[in-house]
Amino acid sequence: MAGTSTASKSKILEPVRAEAMQAQTQTQPRGQTYTQQVTQAPSRPQSQPIPRSRVSTRDEVGHYLCPQCGSSSLVRDAETGEVICTNCGFVLSDPTEQYAAPIPRRTEEGLLESQTGPPGRFSAFDKNLSTIISRAQASNRSISAEERLQLWRLRRTQLRAAAGTSMARNLSRAMNQLRGLAGRLNLPDVVTERAALMYRRALNKGLVRGRPINGMVAASTYAACRLTDVPRSLSEIAKAAGMSRKLLAHYYRALVRSLDVTMAIEDPLKRVSKIASRAGADSATEMLAGKILREAIRLRVNVGKDPDGLAAAALDLAARIRGSTVMQRDLAKAAGVSEVTIRSRMRDLKVAAKSLGLPDVP
Repeated sequence: MAGTSTASKSKILEPVRAEAMQAQTQTQPRGQTYTQQVTQAPSRPQSQPIPRSRVSTRDEVGHYLCPQCGSSSLVRDAETGEVICTNCGFVLSDPTEQYAAPIPRRTEEGLLESQTGPPGRFSAFDKNLSTIISRAQASNRSISAEERLQLWRLRRTQLRAAAGTSMARNLSRAMNQLRGLAGRLNLPDVVTERAALMYRRALNKGLVRGRPINGMVAASTYAACRLTDVPRSLSEIAKAAGMSRKLLAHYYRALVRSLDVTMAIEDPLKRVSKIASRAGADSATEMLAGKILREAIRLRVNVGKDPDGLAAAALDLAARIRGSTVMQRDLAKAAGVSEVTIRSRMRDLKVAAKSLGLPDVP
């Protein structure tokens, strides 16, 4: 019965195939090969403008350009890590080549080659390079039940083969946890990709063996935030990961020591805006606190001090100088430090305020 149905189906499809072949012969000129069709692409009319989304986001010098208006005046938000065009207001998640069109190149055979599809991502288990039979394809109602069952078996075998080793299973779980942690912390893609790359390096060096996956994922995320200048404190990441700050600091030190990564000193200026917004300080107080912190950095008062405590103390000192009603308790809660820490850091910052000629406050 199966052979009879297959033969009848082929007889039905024969006229359709013949008609398709005849249409293809009429549309394609004789003597023109597929290579000529690819290399001799039709030219764009002069009156039709080239869409901005197809233009590369770098100019001749190498500066990033806005994909919306083409302006090079881009600024980075220190809190969210987003890049904003000051000309048109277009928001980029990060100025990477994902906004640029792939540049085709000509090979020795005369064919044009370019990348198609989504770019590879370190935060994906297979870096978006594998072809996987999706659940929708395996549930397609336009095919027979026997073919659907065969697709489900192939899908199951493919998923098992992809996670066949213990390292592959570890990486699959880690990337899922990393994307969840990045979503809870509202991190940009550039931080997620950097954290995924650091975790892969740690996994290849055997650093993850004997340590929990969530701890190493959180440590990689904090290290990526430090490297990309995205202000996320150790306490914030520890709370989002559901672990203690002390344990996360232990995993972070082991990660940095093993990968031989040099971390720069954290800038307390990047914490001022977030703390001021949470505590309800006005913009004038925030600007004065930044001025005090810049002078403190010049005098090297910030060496060995917690950046959150310094930023909160600078806001408290600026509010007292201006006579603003910002409670020290609110600043301590917004910065995640104690009021004693703020008072201690304020004594150090009074030296910078005196150097600027600001009035002395109790």
